[in-house]
Amino acid sequence: MRPPVVLVTGFEPFLDVARNPSGLLAQRLEHEPPAGVSVLGRVLPVSFSATPPVLAGALAEARGAGARALLGLGVHRGAWFRLERGARARLDSPKADDQGLYAAELGPLGERDLATTLDLDALAEVLRAAGATDVRTSDDAGGFLCERAYYDLLAAGEALGVPALFLHVPPLDALELDAQARVVRALVAELARLGG
Repeated sequence: MRPPVVLVTGFEPFLDVARNPSGLLAQRLEHEPPAGVSVLGRVLPVSFSATPPVLAGALAEARGAGARALLGLGVHRGAWFRLERGARARLDSPKADDQGLYAAELGPLGERDLATTLDLDALAEVLRAAGATDVRTSDDAGGFLCERAYYDLLAAGEALGVPALFLHVPPLDALELDAQARVVRALVAELARLGG
């Protein structure tokens, strides 16, 4: 029997983030997945124009592999793990992407805001059990590329009938990659279970 598949996406380095843990984690988990789970780890560009087609390709792979869950990762400035409740159809970040494009220059991503169906409080406990000392939930995914990707992940999750989630991870100077990988690996295993 084939192991359940989970798509995990992260991002390339951007702005002053020379080593983006989100992309590194997506790659690490593809090669070192949780026991009994297969991970498709994909790294996205930090570009409002390039991210959607790259993510669409990853989602097509996930669909073809019968993925049971979709997990997006991004880095934020805080020293904690932040589970995101949803993604807005209209983005509002004042930061420019790697090509100098701003969220205000984009049209709406869809007709409505989207939200995960998952119990974030229960998932926060999974992260804490795996060693995360500080886990928070959030109603604001940041209005930048993370929220852009989350919107597409949530829409795909609805279409495929599988859970979708976005997790912001700390920068590497706040928590080293091995410790982050243990936490995210536990989350991936739980998502595979919930998507089964």
